Amino acid sequence: MKKFIFPFALLLLSFCLFSQIEKHEVLVTNVVVPVRVFEGERFVDHLTIEDFELFENYEHQKIEALYLIRKTNIEREEALKKFNPALTRHFYLIFQITDYNPRFAEASGHLFNQVLLPGDTLTIMTPMDTYALSKKALETKSKERLSSELLSILRKDTKMGAANYRSLMNDLRRLVRSISASTQGAGTVNLGFESESITGGFDLETLLQRYQETLLKMEQLRLVDETKFIRFAAQVKKQTGPKNVYFFYQREFRPEITSDILTKLTSLNQDKPEIIGEVQNLFQLYRRSVSFDVNKITTAFADSSLSFNLIFMHKEPENVSGIRMREQSEDMFSAFSQVAKATGGIIDSSQNPSYAFKNAAAISESYYLLYYSPKNYIKDGKFKTITVRTKNLDYKVTHRKGYYSN
Repeated sequence: MKKFIFPFALLLLSFCLFSQIEKHEVLVTNVVVPVRVFEGERFVDHLTIEDFELFENYEHQKIEALYLIRKTNIEREEALKKFNPALTRHFYLIFQITDYNPRFAEASGHLFNQVLLPGDTLTIMTPMDTYALSKKALETKSKERLSSELLSILRKDTKMGAANYRSLMNDLRRLVRSISASTQGAGTVNLGFESESITGGFDLETLLQRYQETLLKMEQLRLVDETKFIRFAAQVKKQTGPKNVYFFYQREFRPEITSDILTKLTSLNQDKPEIIGEVQNLFQLYRRSVSFDVNKITTAFADSSLSFNLIFMHKEPENVSGIRMREQSEDMFSAFSQVAKATGGIIDSSQNPSYAFKNAAAISESYYLLYYSPKNYIKDGKFKTITVRTKNLDYKVTHRKGYYSN
């Protein structure tokens, strides 16, 4: 046993010494920050290094190079130190939708005819699968065929991926009708063959319980897998060049009883406080909370240097007699808006996803690249915040909020 003591002690000593050296080691690294500057809606393209100020963890940093980029071209550069920016573009279109929108056809046509250039990469992510456009396909297939194939994927995956969601939505509508009908007479409720399996023959207390159970099932479908987002950011970080993510998220609604029915239920059940409490919890007090760590995702996305653009597909609620359609997308909109801001992306809300995508794609084409070497850089694995501002304080400046020093 003794012969193992010395090597182990030496190994332990080496590890301790290495840890101390690494802890105090000051390295030199280069950080690149894509920056967009706007005056109103117009991109400002005449700025120089002297017009910018850059801070890391609130400490002023010296900008060593500036490159003005248009699509895949360097239009202008100022370099105290020469860099070689990677300009191969990577596009990601992520769809979180429950209904196919015919205007996707116009957006798809614009993507292949006006946005994608030779050398670009494209990845499509739906609730069902992930599809990567090969360089060979981009070179050999016509733009019309590529657009048609993309739309075919969206139709198929939207129909399949949202089938369970739509089924639960129909169940909620039937339950709301049954709950409303319970105010018109005592006893159990039966609305006929169509709704027999979900609502037929049940008293009010059971209907409320069924509504809550169905609502929870729908919430499970909406849960964001935090691990997948973090893994996605880590994978994208390995790529060089601009990384543009367009996240299509559709406005959601939940069927609820109307205010008149709520008043009637409260009046008819004065002697049943448990019923009144359940009604209030489901239809007055119910609020969705974000199911994932927003800060964890924003820092991971900022660290990967991708530009996350939220395209919020606004739509009007269905007009269903006797049912109030209440918006239930505020949690996701708030969370992903923070992600967009943390990466220098945009937030666009429109009933027309084609218009929103064209706007986001146009904004993505022009930007500055600012290079700097952090003072006293230490590889400690901590998140370093980045702040960029211009001497003209009237300009709006967007950029990623920082990076991990690892």
